[in-house]
Amino acid sequence: SCDALTPGRVMASATTVRLVISSEVRLVDVVHTASEAMAGLAGFDEDDALNVGIAVREAVINAIIHGNKRDPARMVDVNLQARAGSIRARVLDEGAGFDQGATPDPTSGDNLMRSSGRGILVIRAFVDSVDFNFREGRGMEVTLEKTRPPAAAVDNGGIER
Repeated sequence: SCDALTPGRVMASATTVRLVISSEVRLVDVVHTASEAMAGLAGFDEDDALNVGIAVREAVINAIIHGNKRDPARMVDVNLQARAGSIRARVLDEGAGFDQGATPDPTSGDNLMRSSGRGILVIRAFVDSVDFNFREGRGMEVTLEKTRPPAAAVDNGGIER
């Protein structure tokens, strides 16, 4: 309902949105907007909701470019689940997968000047957990999760008593 999208209103139960897009970079903005809105429904403030949107955006860009090799016939499936105080995003591509442990460190040596290769670093910076799972014959699944700190920690400037 439209009432569920009222800013500042947090849902009592889980709300799920699923987007299936072709591997076209121009569609990333749609996923970003949906991710940011779902984070807002989960009760995140504007800054944290934006950060969630950016993290999901990066995961989708990786799925489109690296997973599906920009093939518009291959789909990226994005599942967003918001609960009061938390959000989970699952991004699935149809690619061959990758070893995330073997990706070059974008903060070292020659990689500092590269214009790409920072997606995973950005994702990790903006969410609490990231899980990579290669699904044999079905592509890569990346799960991102973010949880709001307890209200007491927020009310005391981030310092728990």
